[in-house]
Amino acid sequence: MMKFSIVPLAAFLVFVSHAHTQEIRYDRVDFKENPNWESTMDEARRTGKVIFLDGYTTWCAPCKRMDREVFTRPEVANFFNQKFINVKYDMEMGEGRELKTQLGIGVFPTYLFIAGNGQVVHRIIGAHLEGNEFLDYSKMAVTPGESYLELQQRYRNGERNSDFMFKYLKALKMAGEENKGADIVDSYFSLMTIDHFLEPAYWDLIKRFMKNPLSREFRILLMNREEIVAANGTDEVDGLIYRILNAYMQENISTSINDAGRAAEEELIGVLRQAEFPRRSEVLARLLAVHYNRIGDWNEYASLVDAIVDFNLLEGYSSPLKEVNFHAANFAHVVLDESLLRRALRWSAYTCDKAANPPDRAAFLSTKAALLEKLGLDSDAEAARSDAIKARNDGG
Repeated sequence: MMKFSIVPLAAFLVFVSHAHTQEIRYDRVDFKENPNWESTMDEARRTGKVIFLDGYTTWCAPCKRMDREVFTRPEVANFFNQKFINVKYDMEMGEGRELKTQLGIGVFPTYLFIAGNGQVVHRIIGAHLEGNEFLDYSKMAVTPGESYLELQQRYRNGERNSDFMFKYLKALKMAGEENKGADIVDSYFSLMTIDHFLEPAYWDLIKRFMKNPLSREFRILLMNREEIVAANGTDEVDGLIYRILNAYMQENISTSINDAGRAAEEELIGVLRQAEFPRRSEVLARLLAVHYNRIGDWNEYASLVDAIVDFNLLEGYSSPLKEVNFHAANFAHVVLDESLLRRALRWSAYTCDKAANPPDRAAFLSTKAALLEKLGLDSDAEAARSDAIKARNDGG
C-alpha cells in the first residue's frame, strides 16, 4: 500500500496556491497584444471565460488615457485579470483589421465582451475615466441578467420597471446607441404622470435620462415644479430644468428648424413665460435669441439682444459676454441691413468695453472689426483689427 507524507503534500498545495495567486497581476490589466483570434476563442470555450477585447488605434488619444488611467487601477486589474481573457488589437494592423470589419467596430476605443460562441454580450464605446463607471458597467457583463444582450432580451420580453429601465438605458448609452436610447426614453416617458415624478425610483430615471425640453414630460416638470421640489429637493429639480434647457440652446443655436420644430419651440417658450423657476429671465432671453435666429426673424432677434444688453438679462450666466459676441458675430456674418448692423456694432462695443481678459477682448475686437468693415468704415475696422492683435499678444 502506498503511503503519502502529509507535510510534503501540504507544502505542495501551499506552493500551488501561491503560484496561482502570483499569476494574477494587480498593477494593470494583463492584456495579450494581437493574439491569434481562433486561439483566443478556443481558450474562451475551454475555460468558460468571457473575452474582453480592447479595440484601439495608435493615434487614439482616449485609448491611451484609458490604458494609463483606468487599466492601471488595482481594483480594475484585479477584476479583469480574474474574470476575463483580456486581449487588445490595433484595429489598423493584421488580424485587427479583420476583427474591425467582423465585429462592426467604427469608433475608438471600442470595448467588447465576447462569449466563447462568438456572441458579443456586452459593449462599451469611448473612454470612461471618471470614478468607477467603467468597472461597474464591465461587471454587468458577467452578472446574470445584466449584460447588454440579456437586458435587451428582457426589454423585448416586456419588462419595464424603473430599476430595469435604468440599467437598460445606461447600457444603451455606454454602447453608443444614444438614438435607440432616445426613442426608448420618449416611448417610456410618454406614459408618465405627475405621480412618477414624485417617486424616488422614477425620479432617478428622469433626472438621468430626460433630455428633451419640447416633450410633454418636461412640461409636467415645469408646471408642477413646486410639488416636485417638495418631493425631490430644490437643487435637484431646478438643476435638472436648467441643464436640459441649457443643453438644448447650446445644441440648437445655429441649426435650422422645420415647421413642427418651430411650433414645438414656440409652445415651449409659452410654457416658460408662465412657469416660475430660478434664472427664468436668462433662459427665456437665450431661448428667444436661439428661436429668432433659427426662424430668421432678424428684427425681433435684434430687439431681444438689445434687451439683453440694456437690462443685463444674462446676469448669473457663466458666459454673458461670449453669448452677446456670438449674436454680434452672427449679424456680421449674415445681415446686410445697415440699421441692424449698427445695433450689432453697439453690442460688440459693449463686449469689448466689458472684456476682462485679453483672449476674450481679442475675439470681441475681431467681431467689431468685421461689423465695421461691413458698414464700410474701413479705417475703424483696421484699427479694431490692430487692437485685436495687440490683445492677443498681451494674452500670450
